[in-house]
Amino acid sequence: MPLPLPNLDDRSYEDLVAQATSLIPVEYPEWTDHNPSDTGIILIELLAWLTEMVLYRVDRVPDKNMETFLKLLNGPEWANREMGKGGDLQNAIRETVVDLRKRYRAVTCEDYERLAVEDWNETEQSQLLGKIRRSHCLPERNLALKNPDARETNAPGHISLVVVPDIPEEASEANSSPFPLSPFSPFSPSPSSDLLTALWMFLDERRLLTTRHHVVAPEYVPVTLSASLVLEEGAKVADVRSRVHESIHTFFHPFKGGADGTGWPFGRNIYISEVYELLDDISGVDYVEAVKLKVIYPTMQINNELDQSKEIGLLVGVNTIIGRGLLDEDTNKQVVLKDYELVAIKIDELILKEAWQVNA
Repeated sequence: MPLPLPNLDDRSYEDLVAQATSLIPVEYPEWTDHNPSDTGIILIELLAWLTEMVLYRVDRVPDKNMETFLKLLNGPEWANREMGKGGDLQNAIRETVVDLRKRYRAVTCEDYERLAVEDWNETEQSQLLGKIRRSHCLPERNLALKNPDARETNAPGHISLVVVPDIPEEASEANSSPFPLSPFSPFSPSPSSDLLTALWMFLDERRLLTTRHHVVAPEYVPVTLSASLVLEEGAKVADVRSRVHESIHTFFHPFKGGADGTGWPFGRNIYISEVYELLDDISGVDYVEAVKLKVIYPTMQINNELDQSKEIGLLVGVNTIIGRGLLDEDTNKQVVLKDYELVAIKIDELILKEAWQVNA
């Protein structure tokens, strides 16, 4: 709702003259003669008198003129039916302003993202093909290219929108999801080709003429986690194991992961120090002995299983980048992700040592 306009029809001739003369030292410091005989003061008094004569017209726009403006904004077929029923003209103005502020055109990255997660989800097609839960826009990028190196190059005039469909996690567990799911992770939703096509057409009507847009699915980086934990005395192995699985999958979850709980951010690197901290804070864990992250390169899919013949782990103690493993100058080990990628995490090996085993 817009802020109410100030009432300007309460100023007298004296008020107008005083306000104008008070601005002289600020706007024109060299003007020092403010006597009534000064030509400039005479002009100020004249303009103040004329202003007072016509100031009554402020806030005096007739209702018929208001309705004419509303018809111009809403189209020739618009009619204020509420006014005919004794409705308030201000409500009609408010509704018109709100409607004008609704996003329709796709110009900025924010426009594309909001159109995908808000306007698209209100269409009938979204009820059939699926709604969008998350979207991430990358300007001057063409992610529809097959060559990974070409995706990283600058593409003027192009814009790519990465979308994640809104599906319940129970659908993946029951294998009843209409969307393709990664066989690597228990929950890594990806939009169907029909949804991508329909959303592309939806945005095509709203884009700028010179913009070439692409709607693509996110790429999930398969990462395995191996950890060795020492439990507190009296902690139950089964309970701690369950909490570890829940914490890890929640932290990297596409919808509820990340630091703010709104989903793992696109392109955010995985810092092994964060995984250490996450595991160490789990109830029943005394301390973390070791953590290993390994990125699996799915070169092909056969019988719905990933070919794990090519893989690279996070190398410890090597100050270089090999594959996706990175050890920076601050020895902060991490797995590098691209700005259109999410994480598909899988716990490969989890060793839980009870206190008596360590102290023996």
